[in-house]
Amino acid sequence: MIKQLTKIGNSQGIILDKAILDLLNIKDGSSFEITTKNGGLFLKPIDIKDVYADISKRHRKSLDKLGR
Repeated sequence: MIKQLTKIGNSQGIILDKAILDLLNIKDGSSFEITTKNGGLFLKPIDIKDVYADISKRHRKSLDKLGR
């Protein structure tokens, strides 16, 4: 499948077809981790709750100090 960049406001983006989103079970408002690999982009859907849990675990002491 070949896609072209589309102007979206002051940015550019790639529009993903509904069929692809349905196939991957991606919902409106989903968050993604974007990395580069072998000269391309890799999009990985993430659950924001998992991201928060990871940050909370790694920075627990700092977050506790801020909460005082």
